[in-house]
Amino acid sequence: MTPDSSRRPLDGITILDLTVMTAGPVGTMLLGDLGADVIKVEEPQGGDLARGLGTQFVAGESVQFLSQNRNKRSIRLDLKSPRGREVFMRLAASADVVVENFRPGTVDRLGIGYEDVKAVNPRVVYASVSAFGQEGPYAGWPANDPIVQAVAGLMDMTGEAGGRPVRVGAPLPDFGAAAMLAFGITTALLHRERHGEGQRLDTSLLAATLFSTIPRDGEAIRSGRAPERLGSGHPTMVPYRVYPGSDGRFFFAAAFTPKFWSNLCQAIGRPDLAADPRFEDNRARTAHREALDSILEGLFAEQPASVWVAQLSKHDVPCALVQDYHTALTQDPQVRASGAVLEFDHPLAGPMTNLANPVRLHSTPAAVRRPPPVLGQHSEEVLAEHGFDAEEIRSLLEAGVVLGSRAAVPAQPSADAGTSMEVA
Repeated sequence: MTPDSSRRPLDGITILDLTVMTAGPVGTMLLGDLGADVIKVEEPQGGDLARGLGTQFVAGESVQFLSQNRNKRSIRLDLKSPRGREVFMRLAASADVVVENFRPGTVDRLGIGYEDVKAVNPRVVYASVSAFGQEGPYAGWPANDPIVQAVAGLMDMTGEAGGRPVRVGAPLPDFGAAAMLAFGITTALLHRERHGEGQRLDTSLLAATLFSTIPRDGEAIRSGRAPERLGSGHPTMVPYRVYPGSDGRFFFAAAFTPKFWSNLCQAIGRPDLAADPRFEDNRARTAHREALDSILEGLFAEQPASVWVAQLSKHDVPCALVQDYHTALTQDPQVRASGAVLEFDHPLAGPMTNLANPVRLHSTPAAVRRPPPVLGQHSEEVLAEHGFDAEEIRSLLEAGVVLGSRAAVPAQPSADAGTSMEVA
């Protein structure tokens, strides 16, 4: 079916996005990719905290912020002032979704919590994402992704045997929570369409992280002990880890079924290993992990890693060279073929890349309609669209309740047209 660039699944849905940093912004970006009008409500002075993080900036724009805020419009609004709250509530009265990731209780203290918004908009979907959830002894803790990794046990199971716990290299709790947030919002919108009622929902980095550890949960509870740190290895599947070739490069091999184990033995010229009682099935191989790994490491040290990947692949054994992240993004042919990396222009930062929405809808695909916004770029535009007249807008700007763009932004094409998405 030919893609229809004029229609997207969430066209007509307005989201007021109060979130900062990563989990919330990525979740709303996913929805913006699919057509939602995401209005990013930002603190007037600095905006989203991510705008000031990191060490890489282009024309004053943080690379971290640019990576997770496309398809949004930015308004600078002082939510701590009475007039700022009034402005927000007027916007919320016609919004479909409100999303926040303040510490639990903050939005209620500001007078913009679920019950406040529900009073003026009963059909609203009000979503919260936090580190640990809205209740419980940790709810008020200051926390981010690695803190959650530590609490959830993810950090403890990561690292080399006998070594220290290691933070997972990518912020997986953030992105798990972002996916659950987007999933929860779309589910609540579907419910509203069918039954006419809005609702509140929440998710957390902790909940998403624990969910992502399946099936480690069953193994840990049944055995009564935590998973051991095994580096790249697996607690219940052997061989299933990184091995070095003779050239010092690494590759991952995974023989996790009887078929793959038999194929691996043929590929390395050691069919006798398949008949060895120590290695006859996965339970035996796991019990004799060190002995088997010693044999395999000796064999793999005889040829470069790329040779072994070619040989194992020829015999239908799951395997891959370990490549660095920059190479994966810029040179890997499968990454390029999948369209995982996008190129488009930002009004200040110029040509830039983003990672694509991972959901491929073939009839109504995701698109980059707007580059990440400059702080306050759309303040006046958003207010005018939501019924504020010119005098009201002028008064709010003069009072500092609302601020305009932090920098002059060149005129952009209509957002309805979308900008081109190309594989980098």
